[in-house]
Amino acid sequence: MTLQLEVQPALVGPASVVYSTPTVLYVATEAIVPNTAQTTGGPVATFTVAPALPAGLSLNAQTGAITGTPAALQSLATYTVTASNAAGSAQTQVRIAVTARGSWVSTATVPDARHYFALTRLPNGKVLASGGFTAGGVTNSAALYDPASNTWTATASMLYARNGHSATVLQDGKVLVAGGSDSARAGVLPAEIYDPAANTWTVTGSMAEEREWHSAALLPNGKVLVVGGYNSEPSLTFSQTAELYDPATGVWTIAATPLATARGQHAMELLPGGNAVLVIGGVNRQGFVNTAEVFAVDGSSTTSIPISIIGNLFRSALLADGSVLALADGSTTALRFHPATSTWTTSTFSTSRSLPTLTALADGRVLLAGGSSLNTAEVFNPDFDVWTTAGPMANVRRAASAVLLDDGRVLAVSGFSNTAGEVDASEIYLP
Repeated sequence: MTLQLEVQPALVGPASVVYSTPTVLYVATEAIVPNTAQTTGGPVATFTVAPALPAGLSLNAQTGAITGTPAALQSLATYTVTASNAAGSAQTQVRIAVTARGSWVSTATVPDARHYFALTRLPNGKVLASGGFTAGGVTNSAALYDPASNTWTATASMLYARNGHSATVLQDGKVLVAGGSDSARAGVLPAEIYDPAANTWTVTGSMAEEREWHSAALLPNGKVLVVGGYNSEPSLTFSQTAELYDPATGVWTIAATPLATARGQHAMELLPGGNAVLVIGGVNRQGFVNTAEVFAVDGSSTTSIPISIIGNLFRSALLADGSVLALADGSTTALRFHPATSTWTTSTFSTSRSLPTLTALADGRVLLAGGSSLNTAEVFNPDFDVWTTAGPMANVRRAASAVLLDDGRVLAVSGFSNTAGEVDASEIYLP
């Protein structure tokens, strides 16, 4: 009898574990492509994860594969996966976010269907639609939407008919309406104040320059900064100046420093800290403007920064991290400005659009909707610089306006359709 002794190699622990997609964006209610794990070192006896994966997703304890259908929206989160056996373990991290396409529901129709108007959320949660272009021409009408009752109510009319104007909520809850042009394309110099409590409009100071398609921002000190714009009569002239409105005195003052480049139909966002605004793109007599400017709100300086896309009518949104998302008509490239480094990154959305709406959502994403002859929408996720298709609207609309409601939904109002003309329908986006 021969006795044979066999020496088994010592068990070693897993040396490493990696996933095919370590950082991934999923869509709620849609099955994911399995995210598989690859390991080196000793055989894995079991995989575990902490914290628990998003609802609807699961980790296969034998293979480490992540599978399933995510159930709900979730911001980017980090999960630690451990591959182990009796001799040891290895860990890796997987970062997962879940977006949602969202859906639209129809809501009450707005009085006097319009486009090129201003839409402003008031401190009480109601929404003011003011001015714009109707089937009868430029209007001075205004209306209030109440989300609680899902109703529109005509309000007192503005003192001046105008379109292409701005409407800025002041610190006292009143609304400053400034600029724009009338039916004769003449610029409207007098500004006016809407008092929601009294349902009245009152004339306040006049700007020094006529400004259609300018931009406006409420500053931390309560003043309002307006920048650029143009007037069409007697000849097309683009503004290179900025003005400051002081609600305490009702007086406008020209900023000491002009813009580096005259422009209108641009976008503008107040940067973190409140000391400067980012003025982006636009047009002037020479064509599309290929720069942005960081303009000091006290009018002391401005700095030009090149941009890689040009086009008509820029849109912008301030993101949660202080960066700024911007896009222009006629392009499928979006720009993202990072103030800390004064640099740009880009992302690509699916469809070129003319006169869409762009709305920052409460969860940090951004909704792009309509434009051209489209009823489609897309959502930007800033964690990934990625756009996903959103649910479509019921109506084609361009030159509409949209605003974030207090409950996180988005109200899209009116606009224009090449086939139907003015669109009186309103819709609400459910993120």
